[in-house]
Amino acid sequence: MARSFDQFLYPEDLQGVVPRGVTGVDSIQLVRAYIEQWSRQQALLHHAQRNVNINTDRLDRQVEEYKNGLIVYEYEQALVSQKLDTVITDDEIRQYYESREDLFTLKQPILKVSYIQLQSDAPELERVKRLFVSTDFEEQDVLEKYCARYASQYALHDTSWHYVDELIKKIPLSEIGEDNFDQKGRIFEIIENNELYLIILHDSKFRDTRSPLSLVTNNIRNLILNKRKIDLVDQMQRSIVDDAREKNNIEIYN
Repeated sequence: MARSFDQFLYPEDLQGVVPRGVTGVDSIQLVRAYIEQWSRQQALLHHAQRNVNINTDRLDRQVEEYKNGLIVYEYEQALVSQKLDTVITDDEIRQYYESREDLFTLKQPILKVSYIQLQSDAPELERVKRLFVSTDFEEQDVLEKYCARYASQYALHDTSWHYVDELIKKIPLSEIGEDNFDQKGRIFEIIENNELYLIILHDSKFRDTRSPLSLVTNNIRNLILNKRKIDLVDQMQRSIVDDAREKNNIEIYN
């Protein structure tokens, strides 16, 4: 049991505080944290009630509006869960992409890149560089095995687009410079903190150009789903209100 001013917290009030399956020290810590939070909240509430002139009618209206909003929101979420069509075809995604060109302008460069991070004294570096630019399957397999043994990190066959801001967390692209992002196929060699980075830029797109569809597909899918949710909820609201008016359940008096 706990007390904060004239408010009491009883053992039965702690029902549900500890999730099922949580026992021992973890359950004790959860209960203690809840009691501490409750005590702080009650102390702040007591102080506020003593020092603020509260308009209880306005507060009651706000609470009622908030409760009503939550009820309607829960109904809308249930409706969306039951009725929303979540199947989005590739054609729909492409049509959305082609009809809204202005939405998909790149704010930063994107790259397709291969890279290998090695110790600067790693063995057979000249051979590694030759293998790195080779398109022969067997030589690529040899390089893969080499990287698995010696590389700190590597990406040899990634054909995805990546934002520069994401790549720069892994490899020192800033040493290459954006002006050189169009130099495709050459090996950039960068030494940083006694680590050797071998980097090949396979493709690039610069800021203020159009983003490729493959990079924004998931974003478009979410945009289409969100539009469907809005339309579904709006249709539901209009249907309910129209029905209520037809049945004279809504009347506005002058």
